[in-house]
Amino acid sequence: MPVRNLMQMASFATFSFFMPMWAIARSSGDTADSDMCSSHAQISMLQLGSMLTQQPQNQCGHLLIDACDPRANYRCSNNCRIHSHGADCFRSVVDVMNEHPGTDGYCWFNATAFWVIYAGPVPHFEDEAVSGIVGLREPDYKGLNKGPLLTYYFEGQVITSYMDSAHYSFDDLYGYALGFLQGQGLDPAWMKDPSRWMSLSQQACDRIQQSYNFSNEELVLADWLDYNQILASMAFCSAGVIYNITDQSLLASSRGSPSCRNITRRDMAKHHYVKCVLGHRNSAGDMAYLNSRACLLEGNRIGHFSECPYSPPGVDF
Repeated sequence: MPVRNLMQMASFATFSFFMPMWAIARSSGDTADSDMCSSHAQISMLQLGSMLTQQPQNQCGHLLIDACDPRANYRCSNNCRIHSHGADCFRSVVDVMNEHPGTDGYCWFNATAFWVIYAGPVPHFEDEAVSGIVGLREPDYKGLNKGPLLTYYFEGQVITSYMDSAHYSFDDLYGYALGFLQGQGLDPAWMKDPSRWMSLSQQACDRIQQSYNFSNEELVLADWLDYNQILASMAFCSAGVIYNITDQSLLASSRGSPSCRNITRRDMAKHHYVKCVLGHRNSAGDMAYLNSRACLLEGNRIGHFSECPYSPPGVDF
């Protein structure tokens, strides 16, 4: 399998991420005005930290200082040390959630990372998927099928996908591994019925745990946050790409990963299962995002947006 240098394919020397502004406003109990509703607005880390430290009216978790933790292995990816519920980050999420029945895990751990933002008690899965798609779109987005074609070697399967933005390298394979892409049996029309969608998510979560039987010790939030960037590197490894952004020492120091290796279904399933434990409202949101953006086409190619039977409304491609 040929190994290519990512920097020869696309320039990702500066990763800047976009945050759905509505999510920050809702997490703080405020109502976003028209300016803040723009999910294209780029947020500096200082601005993000200031917003996340606002103590929510619903007593969700929040940051204790006006910035994300600079010691994280990726920007704003682990704020446990400066979080109001930071001690719980280093315990099993199963134990923490059992101690707080009825509490949404994304509320309790709100703002521990840029992707852990409480979206409120009433789900709007289609709208939230659109916000996720637009919010994660990097300035490097090239347009539909304009990015480099990646070929993944994934547990005996060969899968291809155009990496039109950097995060596609993980999200495409992640959705495929979980069986959440269009064309894998999950109809996007079902997300219009939140109860049905959450029930389907719960069933998927149950199947995952039946297959892998994750121990409580494996499901620690701080580990999950740190491992997110490592999983991204492993996804690149599966495509034979050298990922120059991440310090490779992270792979060497990560639990169970002595060196860069191909990502596995178990890796993907564990990442998703933590969201299951944090609440099926959150795992269902993850499922909606993955299903809305991509589909499995003939020849094991992963397509996006207009290539799929369903394309989310309001998303340019």
